[in-house]
Amino acid sequence: MMRVAYLCADPGVPVFGTKGSSVHVQEIVRAWQGAGATVTVYCTRRGTDCPADLAGLDVVEIRPGGAPGPDRERAVEDAALALADEVLRHGCGLIYERYSLFSPALSVVASILNVPAVLEVNAPLIEEQQRYRQLLDVKKAETILRRNARTADVVACVSQPVVRWVRDRAPTARTVLAPNGVNVERITARRPGRRNPDHLTVAFVGTLKPWHGVPALLYAVALANAQTAEKDQRWSVKIIGDGPGRADLEHLAAKLGVETDFAGAVPPAAVPGLLQECDAAAAPYPPEADGEDDYFSPLKVYEYMAAAMPIIASAEGQIPSIVDDGRTGILVPPGELKSLAAALTSLAEDPALRERLGAEARHDAVERFSWDGVLGRIIAALPPGRKVALQ
Repeated sequence: MMRVAYLCADPGVPVFGTKGSSVHVQEIVRAWQGAGATVTVYCTRRGTDCPADLAGLDVVEIRPGGAPGPDRERAVEDAALALADEVLRHGCGLIYERYSLFSPALSVVASILNVPAVLEVNAPLIEEQQRYRQLLDVKKAETILRRNARTADVVACVSQPVVRWVRDRAPTARTVLAPNGVNVERITARRPGRRNPDHLTVAFVGTLKPWHGVPALLYAVALANAQTAEKDQRWSVKIIGDGPGRADLEHLAAKLGVETDFAGAVPPAAVPGLLQECDAAAAPYPPEADGEDDYFSPLKVYEYMAAAMPIIASAEGQIPSIVDDGRTGILVPPGELKSLAAALTSLAEDPALRERLGAEARHDAVERFSWDGVLGRIIAALPPGRKVALQ
């Protein structure tokens, strides 16, 4: 049986957590297990929200020390090297690393064990760290990325902008486009019909940070509600997630008079049930402020699709390649409140449209976006002579 070492040295990504990145880790592990592999996870942060089906997963945790700054960056590198030592001690048939700043683990393990290696890149972390937090040793971060990307047999990139970002730094890297996916068994189709005879509910799932555009959703709901005389066609909002913007959003919802349920951060297993209580779902991303390509492949949109939700989403970044406008959802120009409000009104007035969009979205989730399919594309990209034998 293939032994896979899954490594994540990013302290901001708990293996067992409620964040989208944690869901991604868990689903790739499940996909490997479903393919017949035995998986051991090596990480710097185990987390505490372990789903029942992963309770028996072998997890090796080595936490970095150090305060923010140079000491912290060195501590992450030291922890990653210690994790690599653990992989070498246990052995593996393949190393799969989720790209983390300052982790040279993949290049170390692959070079010593001569096993196939996959580097999964979900974001341009160097620029992210510089823009939103602090990155002191940029040169080392770039060097480690190049070394890992050149060593890996496959560099799995979540979007085309991420593919370009990797190739700019390591032109010889063997990249494959591997957008996010969804567990269509964990998230099942919502039952037909509206949830409440008195009003409709639109859901948002995600961390409450500015780049998710939740204020625009609240403004658009207020605008749509003001433009309809039918009380049963007015919208409430259910926000599933938490973050630094929650207090401001609570204040804004109260100011606008928009009925809003803040569910807070919940375990991934609770998300499907909360979506079942809603009539539509939104991904209202704002326009990219600096004109750069949006690199994200939003998990929430795939989850909405699996739940058979009619979707309203901004035509931004990779979303138009996921949502088929008019068939699996409604795309609106990012940041245009009138267009977002009009889409809400269209769904409120047309129950048949809600059901049709939701059914087609579920179909695409099953046929195009399962996690098994994501992993299958990555495995298929391994070069001849480095293929792995699975069940």
